[in-house]
Amino acid sequence: AFTVLKQATWDEPLMLGGEEDKDPEAEKEKEEERQEALRQQEEERKAKYAKMEAEREVMRQGIRDKV
Repeated sequence: AFTVLKQATWDEPLMLGGEEDKDPEAEKEKEEERQEALRQQEEERKAKYAKMEAEREVMRQGIRDKV
């Protein structure tokens, strides 16, 4: 017989082992860390796209100057 394993999604962590008593303080801290990581990723993404757009604008200006 085959056992079907359900893949965990981002909002539904895969539970390994038994249900343990959850420490609300630890959960809160984990959530804050997760939010901080998301903020940091978003800032890095915005910086990356701002840099790319600046490079494109330099190219556009070069094309305008040639015309």
